Amino acid sequence: MSPKIHTPGHEGVGRVVAPPLHRLLGKRVGARWMASACLNCEICDVNETSCPKQKNHGRNVEGTLKQYTVVDERFAVPVPESLEAEEAAPLLCAGVSLFSAVQSSNAKPGQWVVITGAGGGLGHLGVQIALSRSLKVLAVDTGSSKRDFCLSLGATAFIDYKTDDVVAKIKSLTNGFGAHATICTAGSPQAYNLAFRLIRPQGTIVCVGLPGLDYRLPVGPMNLVQMGMTIKGTSNGTREDMETLFGMAEMGEVKARVEVFELESVQEVVERVERGELVGRAVFRIPE
Repeated sequence: MSPKIHTPGHEGVGRVVAPPLHRLLGKRVGARWMASACLNCEICDVNETSCPKQKNHGRNVEGTLKQYTVVDERFAVPVPESLEAEEAAPLLCAGVSLFSAVQSSNAKPGQWVVITGAGGGLGHLGVQIALSRSLKVLAVDTGSSKRDFCLSLGATAFIDYKTDDVVAKIKSLTNGFGAHATICTAGSPQAYNLAFRLIRPQGTIVCVGLPGLDYRLPVGPMNLVQMGMTIKGTSNGTREDMETLFGMAEMGEVKARVEVFELESVQEVVERVERGELVGRAVFRIPE
């Protein structure tokens, strides 16, 4: 986080209160990771989320964990009134990132997709989005509560990375070849080291979770040449992706599982996340 930024957060939902007479005044909008992009370069012509001049809430512009924040009107995402704020907020980053990740996986209907961290705040949304595309989901996480949760969402199988032989189990479910794609939402080196052992030749790995900056992927040119694998990364989706995802949520195809906390509970939530105790997404209610 930039030392000039005092407020984190990039999944905020609220109503526009200023300036007066603005076209969005009184409308409910979302502020997400992508605070702005130049929309005027060769990169934006391809995908604005990779704009080298982009600004991000909570990184180099003020974030959303406060009562009032400033949002670029071009990137203020209209939030359907039919969705509760606590259901809509996680879609602004976790949801649209996984929407983009599933798209980037190149997986086709009926093919196998592994999602690591499947019971977490990002992963459980990825499970639902993948299922909406008729993909077969292999959920990797740990604990009975996350097992029950992932299977209730429709995952074909749950593999516990603490108690199961993950590689052997996934190979046994995929004719010995491995999955067509692995979406790595877990931000640990162990998750990434495992991910490369779970895909088949010509498979795709999509990087979402972020290990430390000194981590290096366990793959070299020989692996890429021999397997013909593809490695991609995604941090967010476009404004059009966001609109599509909200439409899916309105139709009931995607629903964030959330625990709602008061703002003063930040430290408690951080500790629970570090212990891996949260199932789904934590949402903070900001005092009015």
